[in-house]
Amino acid sequence: MRAAVITEYNKNWELKNVSEPVPSAGQVLIKIKASGMCGTDLHVHHGIFELPLPLVAGHEPVGEIVKLGAGVLDLKIGDRVGACWAQKACGRCEICQSKMNPMYCQGQQSWMQLGGGYSELMLAWAEGCTLLPEKISYIDAAPIFCAGYTVFSGLRNAAPRPGDRVAILGLGGLGHLALQYSKALGLETLAVTAQENKVKELKAMGAHEVILAGEDPGKALANAGGANIVLSTTNSAKQVSQVFAAGLRPEGRLVNMGVCPEPIQINSMNLLTTQTKLIGSTQNDRKDLVEALNLVAQGKVKPVIESHPFDKINEVRERLSAGKVRYRAVFSLS
Repeated sequence: MRAAVITEYNKNWELKNVSEPVPSAGQVLIKIKASGMCGTDLHVHHGIFELPLPLVAGHEPVGEIVKLGAGVLDLKIGDRVGACWAQKACGRCEICQSKMNPMYCQGQQSWMQLGGGYSELMLAWAEGCTLLPEKISYIDAAPIFCAGYTVFSGLRNAAPRPGDRVAILGLGGLGHLALQYSKALGLETLAVTAQENKVKELKAMGAHEVILAGEDPGKALANAGGANIVLSTTNSAKQVSQVFAAGLRPEGRLVNMGVCPEPIQINSMNLLTTQTKLIGSTQNDRKDLVEALNLVAQGKVKPVIESHPFDKINEVRERLSAGKVRYRAVFSLS
């Protein structure tokens, strides 16, 4: 089978033929139909996770089950599925015994141990697979297994209430989905962007109002009336700090889903007097993923996708690194 193999960090991935994997007990073999590229793949490319090489990356994989390992009862050959990042927890630690999010388990199994979706065939633990709704395409489903799942969990973590105003900070691969999910749940949704050329398309995606951030997105949001919830996917600690300081209404919640290389600055007096909250969020309950997929299948959310052939994977990775990918990139392997 063909796979994009990382043999050396910061070097082009090698498209090569490798041995076909065989599912062990509790595992399935998936014929990959589409696989999304995420900003985290750039961290993998640069060796930030310090994983042993060679390695096949890709954590937004969807496809068709072609083989079952012993003991797999809930899935069938021919099922259309995607594989989550955290596929299987250890089952024995305090986190697992407490039935907490498997992402917290230090012994979790993921694509890092089994190999990822930049391959014609991929192993996955059966319990880490989620069935795709009938009316969703493979191309549209792929980015929901990381980007969509992450932002929908973030929205749920903010505990939105009727009448809440939701602002999206960072309108890229994750943020454009956060905007649509918020709108799909019937919430007044604001888009905060520094890019004037995005105003028209953000309104077309469902933004009730687009706020041009200028030098201080917090002040710009405050001048527009503030928000009860801010879903932040930006990597700018400065922007997060500014919005947390000025853009939230009293008792507002800022959900941070971006990786900021610099510390986020918080004024403790402002925190006390307004009782605002800074919440970290990642992929949480599996029901968040199921709901996120269903909203796409129902046509209420539409990922904006660049579809590319698999053999362009190095070129697309470089475009993503340069900030030239428009929202989301997905590779077709069918």
